[in-house]
Amino acid sequence: MNDAEVDERKRQLRIRRMIHGEERETRLNKDAADERSLPRVAQVVETLTMGGAENLAVRIANGLAARGYEAHLVVVTGPGVLSDRVDSAVKLHYLGFERSSIRNPFAFVRSLFDGRRRLGGLLSKLNVHVAQTHLPGANFLGLLLTYGTGMRVVPTVHNNREFDYGDKDNPLLLRLRKWAYGAMISRCAGMVAVSRAVKASLEAELGTSPVEAERIHVVTNGVSLPDPLPEHEVREIRARYGIADGTVFALSAGRLSEQKNFADLVRVAALLRDRGCTVHFVVAGEGPLHDELETAISTVGLGSVVTLAGNVVDLERVMGAADVFVTTSLWEGLPLVLLEAMACGLPSVGFAIDGVVEILSDGVQGRVVPAGDVVSMTDALETVLTNADLRTAYGNASRELVGNTYNFETLLDRLADVYAAVVGDGVEGS
Repeated sequence: MNDAEVDERKRQLRIRRMIHGEERETRLNKDAADERSLPRVAQVVETLTMGGAENLAVRIANGLAARGYEAHLVVVTGPGVLSDRVDSAVKLHYLGFERSSIRNPFAFVRSLFDGRRRLGGLLSKLNVHVAQTHLPGANFLGLLLTYGTGMRVVPTVHNNREFDYGDKDNPLLLRLRKWAYGAMISRCAGMVAVSRAVKASLEAELGTSPVEAERIHVVTNGVSLPDPLPEHEVREIRARYGIADGTVFALSAGRLSEQKNFADLVRVAALLRDRGCTVHFVVAGEGPLHDELETAISTVGLGSVVTLAGNVVDLERVMGAADVFVTTSLWEGLPLVLLEAMACGLPSVGFAIDGVVEILSDGVQGRVVPAGDVVSMTDALETVLTNADLRTAYGNASRELVGNTYNFETLLDRLADVYAAVVGDGVEGS
């Protein structure tokens, strides 16, 4: 190569470096502009106890942070068992607030306004663009923020019986709760329902107009697909709960409450025992009915068949070791724990209630039986427990459904659309 050719090669390299440098600078500028255009979003929950809605709020905050959002998680009370699951990229805040009981109306009202002051002050200081609240307590505080603060609040409804809690038979409280949710629809920037059934139940309970119904966005729950659990970890988890080789591992999870209806699970376990099925049930969760369930298990001699495991911090790993998932809930929104079990490739058996039938098709991903029908539940479970090939087929279909329809990235995409619609042009430079 002569000198002229060398000089020409150097010139071309300089041009190429300049072009690539300009392209890189353009990409960096675009990324910076995209990051500036993303709203600052806070997830607001009352507690970080082991619950589906709380778990989802943590995951949303983590997912938004991974996408480049300035993501905040505001806990109205203090640290809880889910605190360790919050990624370091998420800005975590505790208000240290405890709401007074509504049985003392004056103290209750004072505490609500104290909570509003604390939450509003923090969100204003952080210059948050959107506050997405979860569950009734946080939703009520969010509603109060719409009076006089200009905060864009998006309450989230996780249940298709949103008004069935606490002193649910008190007609005055029921009217107040319904009034509050009607006010949320009209005053808040939007509302999120975690399933079509949840939206339909709200419309029926509140008598919403077509215009109001358009303000309720359906953003279905979603989960990620975990890797299969290594065989040695499967053995370790089965040993943790004393599950012998050849015994089918049936898992259930949720708050030990009237809604989750684990009393029927105990009845099913007793019937299966009497039929000679070799199955061990593990129930993950805590709640007010723990002692009652423990007594029921002992009374019918199921101590070696049903284990109340309490809150299980590695529930996803436990799911990876189980053979079948069972849900006896009497009402749900779109049960996150069922989606998690299906994502792990578990066949499921459950009652035919709204939320469950939305994601679990009878004879495809598992079995669905009439709500409260213990004998039908026992029959369906016996079929699944005694047929390993059927469990595999149901489990594969479950994992495929979650991956295609209920994956977590789709949930984040839909929430991003909600945030963008709520904020409009109000982010840049704010």
